[in-house]
Amino acid sequence: MKKTIFYHILSILVFSFTFSCTPMSKITYLNADEKNEWNISPTPPKHSLEIGDILIVKVLSFDEETTNFFNVDNNVNSANTSITSANIYLNGFTINQEGIIEIPYIGEVHVLNQTIDQAKKSIEEKVDLYLKDATVICKLGNFNITVLGEIYRPNTFPIYKDNISIFEALALSGGITDYGDLTKVKLIRTENNKKTVHSIDLTKQKIINSDFYYLHNNDLIYVEPLKFRGFKKSQSQLLLSSITTVAVLVNVYLKITE
Repeated sequence: MKKTIFYHILSILVFSFTFSCTPMSKITYLNADEKNEWNISPTPPKHSLEIGDILIVKVLSFDEETTNFFNVDNNVNSANTSITSANIYLNGFTINQEGIIEIPYIGEVHVLNQTIDQAKKSIEEKVDLYLKDATVICKLGNFNITVLGEIYRPNTFPIYKDNISIFEALALSGGITDYGDLTKVKLIRTENNKKTVHSIDLTKQKIINSDFYYLHNNDLIYVEPLKFRGFKKSQSQLLLSSITTVAVLVNVYLKITE
């Protein structure tokens, strides 16, 4: 009878430990799908310029005086090495409500809904009215992504390249914590000046070939917590130690009462 009680207690403890742990399928990236085939990753998207985007524009020519004439002194378009988000905002060219940027001496240029390459050509057409054979450099100055939820360093990150994948963004934020559910990740994206919410499962390989593998400007990633939080290594060791201690105490009690 006493041994039966002992085994019942031990079974309850083992049962609690087993069902408190999180399945590996929920905390492992890119688990094998039913069809485990390698496909070509999608082409990185070309950003379509929207109201509020900031362009960095630089006009170059063989004549240094002419170059200085078209480029505002002490802003991000000149040889300023201390570029920050603040001076990009203050000195870059922000697309207004009419979809226009206004460049000193060149005038207004409509760039709304254009790609960066298309905006560059639109600016070049304006520049050609004043200067032939000039080179125009055009970059997006406010490519930012935000990562929130069960990650180690929630933040908004400026991206200084043309594209970034969702896994690179998670790496920037320190990765998903032990309590993050890889099967329940939300991506909030701005499309045609409207917010849309998409559910993503990072345990599936098909994410690599989806429209959400590469992020867009101002994308927000939110990692939901697990319904039953998984144990960290230290917590697992503590629970196992507790089970062992209880088992020893029960065994000693049974021996004494025999």
